[in-house]
Amino acid sequence: MKNKSFDCVKMTRDIRDKLYAQNKGKSLAAFADTLVKEAHKSSLWKKIKIDKTISAISKSA
Repeated sequence: MKNKSFDCVKMTRDIRDKLYAQNKGKSLAAFADTLVKEAHKSSLWKKIKIDKTISAISKSA
C-alpha cells in the first residue's frame, strides 16, 4: 500500500484561486446562479433529489 501525501492548504488555495479567476467579473447574483447550476449538476444533488422523491412517494402510499 502506498502512502500518498498532499498539502490540504495548497489544494484549498488552488481551488479558491480557480473559482476567483472564473467568477471575478460577475455580480453577486450571477455568481450565486453559477453555484446553483453547478450544484444541480453534481452527483450528490441527483442522489439527494432521488432520495427525497422516494421518501415522498413512500409517505403518500
